[in-house]
Formats: sequence, structure tokens, C-alpha cells
Amino acid sequence: MNRVITFCARAVSLTAALAITATVLIFPRLIALDMHTVPHGWLVLLMFGMSFCYVHGLGFIPENRYLKTIFSPIVAWPTAAFASCMVFC
Repeated sequence: MNRVITFCARAVSLTAALAITATVLIFPRLIALDMHTVPHGWLVLLMFGMSFCYVHGLGFIPENRYLKTIFSPIVAWPTAAFASCMVFC
């Protein structure tokens, strides 16, 4: 049962990371219409959330307890979701 939950969580993380990547690369005008109105701070947070989701989704488990927490879905999903709302809404 635990393996199924872990697999599903990793699948969600990888799907979220791929969706963020595709959206930023294919539709950059959703972020800003010109280079002067890019929300740089929120975009950096979005990239961090995306990276955290990739690390978790690909199955890397760090030995350091702080990094283990950062790369868990408990941190990765809210970071990606909040930053997505701030950038795209």
C-alpha cells in the first residue's frame, strides 16, 4: 500500500513539474507581455517549486533531513501551487 501511495505522489509531482515547464516554455506571454513586467520574484519561486517537484518525482531521496523535507511533496506542491497562482493569475 505504501508503494502505491509513493508512486502516485511521485507521478503527481512529475506531472506538475512537466506542466509548469511546458506552460512556461510554450506560453511565455502568460507570464508577461514584455520584459519589464515579469514578476521576477514569483517566477523564481515558481522555478524552485518546479525543481522540487522534479526532484521528488524522479525519485531522488537525499540523506540530509533538511533537504529531504524540502524535496518532499509537503513543501514542493504548495510552493509550486502558490507561485503558479501568483505568476499566472
